[in-house]
Amino acid sequence: MNKILVVDDEPRVSMGIKNFLLSSDLNITYVETALNGFEAIDYLRMDTFDLVLTDIQMGRMSGIELMETIYMEQPNLPIIVISAHEKFDFAKKSMRLGARDYLVKPVEQEDLLRVVRKVLNEKEEIGKKSLELSKWKREKEKTEALSRNELLMELVTERNLTKRDYKELIAELGEQIKGHYLGVVSIRLGLNHGGFSNREITLQDRKLLKYASINIMEESLSEWHGLTFNGFGNELIGIIQLNEQEMSGQRFHVKSQMHLIGQMIHMNLKQYLNVETTIGMSTLHSDIFMLPKLMEEANTAAEWKTLHPSNHVFYYEDVLAQENLSVVEWMAKVDEYVQGLKSGLDKPLPVDTETMIKPLRELGQSAELFNSYFGMLVYRLYGLMLEYGTTNGISLQRFDPDVYFRQMVGEARIERLREYIQETAKLVRLLVKERDQSILARITGYIRLNFRNPALKIQDIANEVHFSTAYLSYLFKQEMKKNLWDYVTELRIEEAKHLLATTDKKRYEVAYEVGYESPEHFGRMFKRYAGVSPAEYRKEGQGGLG
Repeated sequence: MNKILVVDDEPRVSMGIKNFLLSSDLNITYVETALNGFEAIDYLRMDTFDLVLTDIQMGRMSGIELMETIYMEQPNLPIIVISAHEKFDFAKKSMRLGARDYLVKPVEQEDLLRVVRKVLNEKEEIGKKSLELSKWKREKEKTEALSRNELLMELVTERNLTKRDYKELIAELGEQIKGHYLGVVSIRLGLNHGGFSNREITLQDRKLLKYASINIMEESLSEWHGLTFNGFGNELIGIIQLNEQEMSGQRFHVKSQMHLIGQMIHMNLKQYLNVETTIGMSTLHSDIFMLPKLMEEANTAAEWKTLHPSNHVFYYEDVLAQENLSVVEWMAKVDEYVQGLKSGLDKPLPVDTETMIKPLRELGQSAELFNSYFGMLVYRLYGLMLEYGTTNGISLQRFDPDVYFRQMVGEARIERLREYIQETAKLVRLLVKERDQSILARITGYIRLNFRNPALKIQDIANEVHFSTAYLSYLFKQEMKKNLWDYVTELRIEEAKHLLATTDKKRYEVAYEVGYESPEHFGRMFKRYAGVSPAEYRKEGQGGLG
């Protein structure tokens, strides 16, 4: 059951090859013909083919250019070149671009049959081997992932392990535990809704989202030699590993690191998967035996979400002091204040700072309590900036509290806080105004600007949003429920309908204007999507003129 695409600007040649292949014994069920490279690309984007036969010398887009596009979008699709040119350079370049054979016109039917049979048989054998290999690899990867997950879970949950047990676990993990200081992160994923359509998530999609979340977590924690694995239910667990150099300096710097890590995890999962999270972070410890205790700390920190639903990141060291009710009230006050800043973006600047500064002044006699209250406020404000700033290409490094308030104490820090709050409010307003549309909106926006270009390639669109072509296609299909090239074609046909209904332009003019090189090909595509020919559409007044 093979499908073939024949590309030649001589209709007599392409139809001759089509009829010959359909009458052969090669189990070919369908042969499509295209008069140029642009038509061929359209067909390849709409349908799946097993083989392409193409001429080299064609108008507007040569066979070499067509092969370059196929090599970029479907690198495993076999190609046979049939050309009147015997030049070695053509054959050499064709082979470099993946051509399986190069036949010179006029082609003997026996030669064509032999070459096509050989390529189709090879493709079938490769498909069988690939299927068997992929099954084996999937099972192997699944087994290895389960084993790794179980080993890491044992490290963070089992309290009765001996030093020998730990050494054996670490050896089995391949020396992945190697940091001087260790911390544990508990990430609770909100998987009831997600994706850029924010729709309700099915059980199967939850598994996919959780798998994708692990990949993003691993990327987010790579700077800190992070290990990410599945917890129970919708929980992911991360182990952070810091070396002596990263831990050097004051305690304030360590807190800054931990808050930054938590905010980065939250924002990356929100930005790339639109998944809400609650993140609990433990303290850091140099003893691997403390991992179960650090796991408990991370879970305890995450549980504070019930008291502070608007927060996303909870650091255990901040939670320690919260046995005191006044600290709990302060956290609620901080939450309320930050929510007020978010909801009051349309109100004039400067914002009120005295609401937060007055209570801090009253804590001046207790340095430890003051530092705790002060840290909760400034890190919450910093998190607000990260929330709006991570997708805008704006560096927020200077607003890191560890940098902004460096070597400041007492009244100087209070006065600097006034500026920090005002700058936060000002910057967040700017970021809200300048923030790009969602990634999906950027993709569709780019396509709408460029769909009239007949040479539009998936790589052009992927480059616009800095995605791989594979992930771009997956994301578009997942969110839009249609193939990306179907979307492009629909835009072209809708624009053609508009031109047919509102102008006197001839069919070939409309075809060229919406991105088709051939009026005949435009006619076929129009009828495929609109159900009638361009002439029938104009005659029947389906464009709104009727």
